Amino acid sequence: MSLPPEAIAEAAYAFGLWTGWAVLHSVLASRRVKAAVELVAGPVRFPLYPLGYTLISLWTFYVVMRKEPDLPQLIWLVEGAAGYGMYALQGVGVGLLVWAAFTVDGLAFLGLRQLGQLLRRQLPQEPDPVRAFRTGGAYGFVRHPMHLGGILILAFQPRMSLNALVFALFGCLYIVIGSLLEERRMAATLGELWDDYRRRVPMFLPWPRP
Repeated sequence: MSLPPEAIAEAAYAFGLWTGWAVLHSVLASRRVKAAVELVAGPVRFPLYPLGYTLISLWTFYVVMRKEPDLPQLIWLVEGAAGYGMYALQGVGVGLLVWAAFTVDGLAFLGLRQLGQLLRRQLPQEPDPVRAFRTGGAYGFVRHPMHLGGILILAFQPRMSLNALVFALFGCLYIVIGSLLEERRMAATLGELWDDYRRRVPMFLPWPRP
């Protein structure tokens, strides 16, 4: 379908909003910000930072959603067997997200487990990255199961409006770039342990390794 110039301009503006959110999201996850929080908060940095990061990310996500222009133009509508197949792939994506969350302890990932320990007057300790490294479950299937799940959910929408397409393009691009940066960080942190894992387990596509 052909889109009017106004819709293309608004789509570019929406993509820019999401890109700004991504930059903020990445900066807050940087080592410098973590070090600054540790300098200010001291030993409670570890239990408070994940929850604070999650809450700020959700709040700013909501703000961008409210600021995003309405782009209802229908890009595609897939019905019948093909549409059900796309729903099935999205279901696989949801399953991967849940499987991965159970593999790595999703409550700790969001900071909720650490908050519970603080409320019980216990001070959680930051785990050793080598001991916390998981290679089983969903992470024995692909190296980035949460990211793969997100891509499947975003990309295989049977009904795709212009709003949804902008967010899907942004989300898939952000996921891929984030995965590549995470690979560099994990390689620097885990060394040979990561190299061995990378040789055995594919990044996104779960094809058999020799």
